[in-house]
Amino acid sequence: MVNITSAHQCFKQGDIAQAEQMYRQILSENKNNVEALWGMGRVALTFNSYQRAYELFKRCISLNSTLKQPKYLLSMSEACLYLMRFEEAEQALLAANKVNGGSVATFTALAIFYCEMGDFIQAGTFIKNILKIVPANVQAFCLLVRCKKLTLANNSEREFVDDMFNKLTLSTSVLTKREKILLHFSFAELFHENNEFEKAFSHFTLANALQRSLINFSVVDMKDYFDGLLSSFTHSTFQQLEPDLELAETHKQKLIPIFIVGQPRSGSTLLEQMLIGHSAIDSGGELPFMAGDIAKGIYQLTGKHFPEGASLLDNKQCRILGEHYLKNLQTLAPSSKYIIDKMPANYQSIGLIKLILPQAKIIHIKRDPIDVSWSIFNNHFESLEPYFCSLIEIGQYHHLYQKIMDNWQAVLPNFVHHISYEKLVETPEVEITKVLAFCKLEFQSNCLSMAGSKRYIRTLSDIQLREGIQKNNEKKWLSYNKYLQPLFDALNVTS
Repeated sequence: MVNITSAHQCFKQGDIAQAEQMYRQILSENKNNVEALWGMGRVALTFNSYQRAYELFKRCISLNSTLKQPKYLLSMSEACLYLMRFEEAEQALLAANKVNGGSVATFTALAIFYCEMGDFIQAGTFIKNILKIVPANVQAFCLLVRCKKLTLANNSEREFVDDMFNKLTLSTSVLTKREKILLHFSFAELFHENNEFEKAFSHFTLANALQRSLINFSVVDMKDYFDGLLSSFTHSTFQQLEPDLELAETHKQKLIPIFIVGQPRSGSTLLEQMLIGHSAIDSGGELPFMAGDIAKGIYQLTGKHFPEGASLLDNKQCRILGEHYLKNLQTLAPSSKYIIDKMPANYQSIGLIKLILPQAKIIHIKRDPIDVSWSIFNNHFESLEPYFCSLIEIGQYHHLYQKIMDNWQAVLPNFVHHISYEKLVETPEVEITKVLAFCKLEFQSNCLSMAGSKRYIRTLSDIQLREGIQKNNEKKWLSYNKYLQPLFDALNVTS
């Protein structure tokens, strides 16, 4: 008989396929085994099957109504967030908190939720609850910094920061590498806000160096992949396989995806939040579908991985992939005709999008190379990518990105609408009107109303965007100019 503990251990170790097989075997013997259902829900989340995960977690909760395990409710809230059911997510979090009388796990989940909803007062309440239980909790400290609840100008708060710094320097064996990374980024942010730029840069550098040590490949290693994009999507690719225009016309009557693409930190969240002010547009956020399900589908259909496999697709296969993407997208906002997918890296998939979703609208947002590169370096990304944490590799990656965008402009002219971040913040109504016109929509004034918004924002820009459109985000790197020569050299620019 399969042991549920062993199945959970497989999942924890990253052997998702083996864990799924074990969960299925347990459920074949007892279809109401709550732990196995919960495990299958976590597997579904891993594979981006959000609706399936939601249904499994809901079943767990109904079967477990007397014991009321908080972890089932916390998992339910996670599925709800992916499905944009924010009220239901909040209810699940509050129920979990009520069940166990409050724990670090539930307080943390609630603090993050309210922070991302823009309710910083509520977030602060739960952060304080965490610190009452664990006075030196790393995540609570970092959340305080993120919510702008700490300042070095306040003596008592500076003492708290000093205590956390001592924890970082004296307890190296206790802290995980991830905790050290988060603390260094938080210290850097505090010193930056206090105009102590030398100390800030030191912590930015330490944080990024630690994160870089977790990555076993370089941007140089990515060159073959980008060369494959160029060779797989040429003029002849689109001449040989004309898009299914009949299918595109059918899709237009149902759902039109809007892809916002570009480099990270280029203003994609700002553009997304402006667009969802329009009554016809909703957003799924940064969706993994193109790099996940669709890439997997290409391999299953052609026997070749993306990008090579994409050039081998026929019209029938393109139809299958397009329908699959739209089905996943529609579950996020069933009544919406326009839904945004703002995964920046989808710029790599513009040719594929043209083949499987010819009705899609693609918006490419670009930003000054130094500004965007510095913004990448001074923010923490969960993804382990070398172009997030090395000044030189950020510059190298920028050239690969630009080469791909130049190729799309050459082989697919007029398929992509290009917008400048700088112009968007300078003349927002003019620029957003152009974007909406590209999407065949009229301008609505709500697209300019973001200050004080209680929309859910799950990106690094969540706090900043609550303050409305910012016109002071350019040239922030000037305070660090003397440290950035490696970046300037990699970008082939002068400071």
